[in-house]
Amino acid sequence: MKVEDIQSVVVIGAGIMGEGIAQNFAQSGLSVRLVDRESPIVESCLAKIDANLGLFQEFGLLQEDPSDITSRIAPFLSGELARATEGCDFVVEAIPEILELKRELFNNLESLSRDIILSSNTSSLTISAIAEGLRDPGKVVGLHYFNPAHIIPAVEIHRGRQTSDEVVEVTRELMFRVGKKPVLVRKELPGFIINRLTGAMEREIDYLLDEGIVTPEDLDTAVKASYGFRLACLGPMEAEDMIGLDTAARSSGNIFKVLSNKTEPSPMLLDKVDKGELGIKSGKGWYDYAGKTREEIGDKINRRLLKQLALFRAA
Repeated sequence: MKVEDIQSVVVIGAGIMGEGIAQNFAQSGLSVRLVDRESPIVESCLAKIDANLGLFQEFGLLQEDPSDITSRIAPFLSGELARATEGCDFVVEAIPEILELKRELFNNLESLSRDIILSSNTSSLTISAIAEGLRDPGKVVGLHYFNPAHIIPAVEIHRGRQTSDEVVEVTRELMFRVGKKPVLVRKELPGFIINRLTGAMEREIDYLLDEGIVTPEDLDTAVKASYGFRLACLGPMEAEDMIGLDTAARSSGNIFKVLSNKTEPSPMLLDKVDKGELGIKSGKGWYDYAGKTREEIGDKINRRLLKQLALFRAA
């Protein structure tokens, strides 16, 4: 298969990740079939995509009318999977991060067609684990988007032990075609690249909060106004070259030995989860969102990110 042969994509899972993935493909001119178990979930997803496109238009990031884009997205229910995938070229799975559910879905997909590339938006599972037991695991590839998927440019492409080189390359070319910045994960390991980096940072953040060294508010300010500010235009290796590798080596030698090496989540974090303080979805997390809807909060976040996306594209 060549990347130019791909004209239609199936996105399975109309949650927060499926929403952004479907929008990205449709914005890039591809026909999208959006699949989920219940009509209200799909309808809600389509409404959110419509709102997202309105914001893109407001920021001058659309080349066509939003209605033309949404016309390329067709809704389907899970029971219509055979019809949804008929004649389709590429599948993105974006269902919950439960290995048994993913294996069941990929078994069903393989029984429907042998000519489709099957990708998973898994954020932590390996493709070898997901594709275990399939007749043709060579056509299964990992395609890890970042939330919100319709805005964040990066996508991690990762392979299983038997994923074919052709499938990896076609997937990579497809991501370029839809305006993403694909990164290849060259060895199979859980968490891939970015989730391992953010996991290491999260462990040290937990330590700083648990020890009372910083408040959540000051920690956010410190990161956004220093490390995060720089990361928007300088990658960590570019920044290390700027700082000086000799300085980086000395700092690493001094700091690494005193970093947290805990293997369990923060007690403070677990306490919040036990209280039902789950963040935006529950109305309270590290911050209190009382009196604000999820849509209002999401709109504010998206506006901040879209300003950054406009600058990123210009650069």
